[in-house]
Amino acid sequence: MKKMLFAVLMMLTGISAQAQDVFKEIYDSSYKIASDPKEDVGMRKIASFKVDALTYINTKTLEQLTDTTREISKEEIAHIISRRDSLAYFLYDYVNLFAKEYQRAHKKKDKDAVLKIFRDVSINHPLYNDPDRELVLAYFNREDYLTQFSLDTDWIAANEAIRKKLRGE
Repeated sequence: MKKMLFAVLMMLTGISAQAQDVFKEIYDSSYKIASDPKEDVGMRKIASFKVDALTYINTKTLEQLTDTTREISKEEIAHIISRRDSLAYFLYDYVNLFAKEYQRAHKKKDKDAVLKIFRDVSINHPLYNDPDRELVLAYFNREDYLTQFSLDTDWIAANEAIRKKLRGE
């Protein structure tokens, strides 16, 4: 198993270094904000959500890549990594769009409506259908966090759906 994992990791380094930079950049910048005690608490909480969601995505990606029940081709590995990087980008975009729309709302009822729309889209676009509800809903019912989204979200589909809703489609 260790040899297989090592081989997969070696292949990953050569497959999509530039795309991996996207995931790493988003993770690193979010982690930096989340762990900086000088940052605003609200910003740190949003960044903490991003870090946890990215960690969740990465863990699920590694599970796919280390699946010993079947052989995975180089092309499939590249596709899995590319998908992870796209998910990272669209997660980042989704959360930033949420923050922008939330700040734009001035009344409490408008802020609540923005939160509800983004929460609903998140929960209604699962990616892995993970049965560990406690984990995937760790932020969903937390009123002390603004980013009350499911970790198990297809951020690509959710991003498309939220933009349609915001345009009134």
